[in-house]
Amino acid sequence: MLVLKYLAKYGQVAQVAGIAEVDSLIQFLIGLIGFGMQTDAIRSISFADDWKDQLAKAQQARITLSCFLMPVALLSFHNQYFIYFLLAPVIAFSSDYALYARGFPLVGSWVAFLRVAAPLLSTLLAALFFPNHVLVTYCIATALVYILTNAIIAWHLKTPFYYLPNLGSLKLYLNTLPLGVINLCFYFFGLGLLLVAQFFFDERELIISFVALKFYLIYKGAIRVIQQAFVNRMKEEAVCLSIDRISIMMSVLFVGSIAIFPTTFIGIFFGDQFNNEYLFFVFLGCSAVSFSVWSSVNTRALLERQDQTFMKIALSAVIITLIVFFVMIQFTHTSKIITLSLFVGETFFAVALAIRFLTLNQIVLRLQFLLVCVMGLALPWVAKMWKSDQVFIYLTSFGLLGILMLILLRKKLILPQTVNL
Repeated sequence: MLVLKYLAKYGQVAQVAGIAEVDSLIQFLIGLIGFGMQTDAIRSISFADDWKDQLAKAQQARITLSCFLMPVALLSFHNQYFIYFLLAPVIAFSSDYALYARGFPLVGSWVAFLRVAAPLLSTLLAALFFPNHVLVTYCIATALVYILTNAIIAWHLKTPFYYLPNLGSLKLYLNTLPLGVINLCFYFFGLGLLLVAQFFFDERELIISFVALKFYLIYKGAIRVIQQAFVNRMKEEAVCLSIDRISIMMSVLFVGSIAIFPTTFIGIFFGDQFNNEYLFFVFLGCSAVSFSVWSSVNTRALLERQDQTFMKIALSAVIITLIVFFVMIQFTHTSKIITLSLFVGETFFAVALAIRFLTLNQIVLRLQFLLVCVMGLALPWVAKMWKSDQVFIYLTSFGLLGILMLILLRKKLILPQTVNL
């Protein structure tokens, strides 16, 4: 986030906007190559004795599909960024999903960290010393770190580094079509929105949207890492409730930071030049709450193979998001439309999931915990009224609030029959 903040403030606008488009395209490739087949493979790899055979089939399918995606790079004469479809095989060789399925979340987290940190740190160095080559540096670093981490994953799992393509393996994608649609919908509630927004906003607004949505993805990723660590227990309501409470607490700290200390929070993570975009970030924080309040339902529904129902809800949420976006764009072209649409879509998605998959008691337990956490925001609010919007007051008040929450709500956060997280 600090690198993105620096680039947004000091980098060449066109270069940073290019990184935004390339990153959203890479995320699209990851979602397309994984599609529903990868989620189904995770379910199989998690519990099967012959998991290496299951992984081999999945990897063959991923690599085969990537070969068919590479020719899309020929369209680069129309859009220069399509050239990065050539990275499809590098992405397809990654079997990081198997790390979580086989109970190695720490290794998976390090891999994910390297894949984010290495390209951005390389980009930061390029911005300092080679400002005209920021975008190229980002793309080369992304390819190299994927190759390196792919080797690390294969070594850790004791599986082959690569598999040969097999046309027959593509049947796995057809057999898991609903899951594929769901995963693409998940992609849309993040950087996928930029694929639509790029046609309506200028480069500056795309930059702020990219930085903010990247932050949002990091937040959602943190919650998913917790869920992946306990994926083999996510059918248990007690486990799901504890994980949701952790997610709710994180989301309240997130939205509270924006609502109570907007100048400090935006300045620290995004840059002072975006301080006038208050509503943009408020909608982003509210989206985090909507996503978090019963985020475990996403994983549990997939584990219970409720694919068809889940797909219909996810598609409906995407359609609602697009409707809000295209209606609002008729009245204003400010960037807050992006996060407003995201908030409406996430809220619709959450409500629909609750109606279909949760009992009234399960909903009440989560909303009660949300209310308790929201009441805790009185502490930083009073601190701000006393000393104004300052970095020290922000860090001290929210740090103290976090500690108090962990102490007072500890019993509600600990997973049953689990020593710690």
